[in-house]
Amino acid sequence: MNKHQQSGMTTLLITSMLLIVALLFSLASYKNLFYQIKRTQNEVIARQAHWAAEGGLECGFVELKQKNIRPTDPAFSKKCTVLAPVSELRIDYFPLTADQPKYELISRYSKAEVKHDVSKSINYGGIGVSSTLETSGSVELSGSQHFVPNPTASKKDGLYKCKSIVAGGEVNYVAGDGGELHFLTTDSTVSVHAGGPLGAPLFTCHSEYRSNMYDVNKRPDYTVGHGKFGDIVENQTVNVFKNIFGKELTEANLVREEFRSHPKGIVITGKTSDGWITNCSQKIKEAYATGKRRIWADGSCAITGNILGSKNELTNDEAIQLVIFDGLFHINGVSYIDGLIYQYISPSFNIRNGWLDLFNSQSSINVSSGDLSQSVAETGGYDKYVLNVYAAINIDGGIGVDAPNQTIRINGSIVPAYNSDKTGKYINVLTWQQGSWHDF
Repeated sequence: MNKHQQSGMTTLLITSMLLIVALLFSLASYKNLFYQIKRTQNEVIARQAHWAAEGGLECGFVELKQKNIRPTDPAFSKKCTVLAPVSELRIDYFPLTADQPKYELISRYSKAEVKHDVSKSINYGGIGVSSTLETSGSVELSGSQHFVPNPTASKKDGLYKCKSIVAGGEVNYVAGDGGELHFLTTDSTVSVHAGGPLGAPLFTCHSEYRSNMYDVNKRPDYTVGHGKFGDIVENQTVNVFKNIFGKELTEANLVREEFRSHPKGIVITGKTSDGWITNCSQKIKEAYATGKRRIWADGSCAITGNILGSKNELTNDEAIQLVIFDGLFHINGVSYIDGLIYQYISPSFNIRNGWLDLFNSQSSINVSSGDLSQSVAETGGYDKYVLNVYAAINIDGGIGVDAPNQTIRINGSIVPAYNSDKTGKYINVLTWQQGSWHDF
């Protein structure tokens, strides 16, 4: 082989090697390109899955809000039926138990190899009162009381374990003057004798959960089932504020602000030196007449007359949420109340001075003292009472009072009925919990 042939072979070999190296680099580059394309595709698919899962959360939230239900309700589809259904979506929740103030919604997207979960917490506020009257204090009943209870979801022998009163202390009946004096838990079996604000109840309580308390020396016409039974639950640990609003009492200012800023809310102020809101009854009447239904009163309040409507309505359209915060409450012949009444009084409140001021500031309060006596107040006879309910009243909704070691006094022809639709009108409001959204 001559010199020129050797040179040509060398050139060809070098060229071939360079081409091979170039090809290898090219293949590596294409492989990296394909990898980048595939990675981008996967990221797009993952992002689409995330968006779909986010949409599932929003959809589930809308369904729960529109139907006004909790995730545990059988009416919850868990499949995003209220908007555009996506077969690859499933909506789960935690905890699995009913009537919780907070749940975690979990939207799960699954299609072929792609799976993605997104979760966020939702708040319902409180769960409301569990009985016609719920209090952390004690209860003293007098007169003719016909309580329509909460039938509850529990049964015994196919009949309801009804619940009329839940108390932190004791519940007692004290017979006064007059006829037909007793406390009676009302259901379908006693409808001939007694009904509720909206008529006779349709449910039947088990006899062990239907009280009929009276003085044997002053027997009423209806004496069936004499005694205090399981519908009255005593000596319980009760936090009514948290049950209703889903917050501790230390956060009361937040709830007050909710009232103030709500389109149907109002905060009533302006007190005497010993804490009675001046003309509280008239202020509430005017607020109700102008469409206010969430009414927060700062201090003691006395009310009378048909200030909250002229009848008990069949629906919750006009239901109220009335809060008496850190004060005494005197109800003297308010014929009709639809909704929820809540009262809180602090342990440091001077109860004797408060009741005395009901008499001393009568011209500013403008509500009769009813069955209360100034001489009894002066000698401390009302020192344990924080709520006084007197005369004929029909209440359709519920009553909640936070007053540990104090007593609620109910005297007169009182017919309160448990109605969760009305008590829950403004507390079963669904909201996202701030800070619970974890995006990427």
